[in-house]
This record gives sequence, structure tokens and C-alpha cells, in this order.
Amino acid sequence: MAVWTFALLTLREASRNRIIALAGGLTAVFVMLMAWGVHKLDLATAANSALEHAVGMAAIDLLAFFVASFMIAVLAVFIPGASSRSDADSGLLQGLLARPVRRIELLAGKWLGSAVLLLLYVVLLSIAIAGVVWLASGYLPAQLLGASALLLLEGLVMLTLRLLFGAFLGSLPSGILPLMLYGLAWMGGLVETVGQQLNVSSLVTAGIVSSLLVPTDILWRGASYFLEPANVAIALQATRGVPFLSSSPIATPMVGWALLYVIVLFFAGAAIMSRRDV
Repeated sequence: MAVWTFALLTLREASRNRIIALAGGLTAVFVMLMAWGVHKLDLATAANSALEHAVGMAAIDLLAFFVASFMIAVLAVFIPGASSRSDADSGLLQGLLARPVRRIELLAGKWLGSAVLLLLYVVLLSIAIAGVVWLASGYLPAQLLGASALLLLEGLVMLTLRLLFGAFLGSLPSGILPLMLYGLAWMGGLVETVGQQLNVSSLVTAGIVSSLLVPTDILWRGASYFLEPANVAIALQATRGVPFLSSSPIATPMVGWALLYVIVLFFAGAAIMSRRDV
């Protein structure tokens, strides 16, 4: 019951968070701008061949979801609110933990409430992006559900990193560090892509290591594969020369590693929090 109580408190706090409200407003603006762009592109390519029109729609859909993956990562960092360390310094945790409540229950409740809100955001954003393109052109990604699931897992990785760092750092550094790691993982993915194209094994190895250390970029690449059209010819043209997309599905062991990554980081954060004074 304590976990559910803290989850509800996290959702209530997020509903009053101005940053979350601002993120929602900016997301709405993003979807509207995308709808305008898709409409213009549809008019511009209407006279072209069916293949060129389909390639254009698939490309803009993939680009929109690439931006969405970054928005999900940023929101995952802001949803939990203040870090556990900041709450301890302000004396808030003393009142909460004076009752028969374990610290892991507090952390689990914050994680669960944040994950529910993140799930809602991913679902609505995925439907909005795919729906805009579908209404304009009739194009839908091949496996939208699978792509959304990987985007959610990417967000959960960022959320868990934020809670881990928040166990011993203040709100600002515990929010900045996950975003820096997200950027490093993205660079690692680019390095691996370059290594594959130039057949440089050391670069490929460096990219794989970065994916193991922070599996956000590999999850996005797996999602991008699911978002590509089922038609191979269209998919090849839509992704040609784009270094942040993948032409192959994500390996199942990597998905398992990402899930294990979230679990291990959560319990690591709980262990650190249990040893700190409040």
C-alpha cells in the first residue's frame, strides 16, 4: 500500500509541476507543426510517383519519432521532481520515513508513478505522430506497438538513471548526468555505424560497449526499425544515408539487457538511499 500511495503522490506532484505542463504544451506545438509539415509535403509530392510519395512520408515519420525519442528521454528526467537527496536535505524525507515505511517503498512508489505518466505520454505521442501521417497520406509504420514499447523502455532507462543519481546528488546534477549519458550513448551509436561502414572493428566494439553501458541509443535504433515501412524498397530509400536509423532489428538479448539494466540500477539506487542519513 505504501508503494501505491507514493505512486499517487508522485502523479499528483507531476500534475502541478510547471515543467511537465510546459513539456506538454511544447509537445502539442510539435505535433501541430508536424501536421502542417506533413500536409505541405503531401501536396508537394502528390504529383510524384507512388514510391517517391511513400518514401517522403516514411522519412518524415521516422524523423518525427527520432525527435520524440529525445522528448521522451528529457521528460523521463523531469517527471520524478526533486531528487531524493534534495528531499533529504530539505527535511521532507524525515517526515515521510518517520512512519513504518521502508526507503525502497518510497523509491518504488516514485518510480511507479513516474513510469505510469511516462507510459501515458509515450502512448499519446506515438498515436499523435502516427495519426498525423496516416490522415495525410494513409501511411502507417509497420510495427507501431513494438516501436512504442522500445521507446517506453528507453524512457524507463532514463528514469531509473535519474533516480539512481538522485539518491546521492541534488536535483540539478541528477538531471544533467542522465542527459549527458544519453548524448554519449547517441555518439557511441554513430561511432558504431561509421565503424560498420568503414569496416573498422575497433569502432564497432566501442559502439557496442557504449550500448551496454547506456542502452538508450540501441533501443531507439530498434524502435526505428519497427517504424520503417514493410516494403523493403521504400524502407531502403527512406533510411539511406541516415546514421541514426537501423536497417536491422534489435537483438533480443539486448532488450533483455535493457530490462535487467533498469532492475539493477533501481536496486542500486535503493541500496545507496538506504545507507544515507535523512
